[in-house]
Amino acid sequence: MVMKEDTPPIETRPLTEIRDLSDHELLALVVGDGKRPIGLAADTLDRVGGLNRLARRDISELSRLPGLDRARACTLLAALELGRRVAAPAPAADKPIGCAADVAEWFRCRLQDNSRECIYALLLDSRHRPLKSLRITEGSWTSCPVDPKVIFSACLRHQAPAVILVHNHPSGDPSPSRDDLNLTERLVRAGNVVGVRVLDHLIVGREGFLSMADAGLL
Repeated sequence: MVMKEDTPPIETRPLTEIRDLSDHELLALVVGDGKRPIGLAADTLDRVGGLNRLARRDISELSRLPGLDRARACTLLAALELGRRVAAPAPAADKPIGCAADVAEWFRCRLQDNSRECIYALLLDSRHRPLKSLRITEGSWTSCPVDPKVIFSACLRHQAPAVILVHNHPSGDPSPSRDDLNLTERLVRAGNVVGVRVLDHLIVGREGFLSMADAGLL
């Protein structure tokens, strides 16, 4: 819903009303545009097809839209990233990972809008507490080749005896492909050789997540 001309400017309205603002109004607060922030916000959402599709654009794509320069595009993506982090906080560094759900939603919020497959490694200490999260590689819309040496050299460098692997499916469906299963088998074998245990391989997407350990596929 676009505000009427006689509606008070957003910045003069009580902050307690923030949750009642429309998508256009919230976006207008982020990007701003002199005297017509609502018009810019409405045009932007119409062009990209709504908030979900907006979240899938990168800086270069957004900065090419009318009224959005690179600075506004960066501000907008930063706001979206802050929203993701509030919705799914990072796993606590002082608590052991007890189940797939402890990390799956965090990664799902971070990766579900990616248009390409990415593989991450969550490095764990001997008590399975998070040490570091690393992006290992980025592939195409349907695949993401990975070199086991990259993963396990990082584990050894950070003295991590265990690791959880995570990658996204841009289609949204977290069901494992034959390539996913083969990759997992290779990585488990490689980890056994160097003394690093692969605790799980998570696949995340807009439709949810799958834990290969929970599914008996590890």
